Amino acid sequence: MIDIVISMGLVGAMLSMLGMGLLIAYYGSSKTRNVGFLFLVIGIGLAYYLTIMDSYENIEFWNGMLAFIGGIIGGIIGIIVFLIAIIKS
Repeated sequence: MIDIVISMGLVGAMLSMLGMGLLIAYYGSSKTRNVGFLFLVIGIGLAYYLTIMDSYENIEFWNGMLAFIGGIIGGIIGIIVFLIAIIKS
């Protein structure tokens, strides 16, 4: 159970760091660009840790990944349905 929580947390942190880092590094001013590059480095470090982690044989890791991806897909579908409902009304 704890493996699922750890893997989902690491993947979520990695994706958010990479996303925020890209946005801040591209759109930020000169002071905040450095923070964006730091977020990118942290995200890449987490991605590297997840690839070298001995979890590819671990079924809890893959269950956590499927749950995380399912949550992301469900959230995207919910947002799309909400936007369609607002646009139609």
